[in-house]
Amino acid sequence: MDSSEQANHAAIEVEQLVRQLNDDWVKAMVRGDGETLDRVMADDFLFTYPLEGDDKAQFIADVTSGDLKIEHISREQVSVRVFGSTAVLTARDSATWLYHGRELSGQYKIVKVFTERAGRWQLCAIQACPMQEL
Repeated sequence: MDSSEQANHAAIEVEQLVRQLNDDWVKAMVRGDGETLDRVMADDFLFTYPLEGDDKAQFIADVTSGDLKIEHISREQVSVRVFGSTAVLTARDSATWLYHGRELSGQYKIVKVFTERAGRWQLCAIQACPMQEL
């Protein structure tokens, strides 16, 4: 295997790992599983979405307390691009959330940034942008 084939093979492995971490994160949110969220998310994690931005501790506290719940989520058009020790996952979500009792629903374009630190891949940032219905 030459170096370009090795690099391509490594990128495919990272893409599969990032897709699995993404799935683990979504399932942990649905279950309110703070332990898995803590494992998947980097300590300096930031989530920006239509209401406000949350750091890791606040986000996990909201999920485990039930202040943030997913009623429904479906994800499509998932794409992962690997840039060395950084990977970017993009997707289109259809979701219904309950945030402090307030329902939020719609279509969202999602951008997630994963990075490898000390040999471990983690989720560092998410941006969820509402999509306008035409």
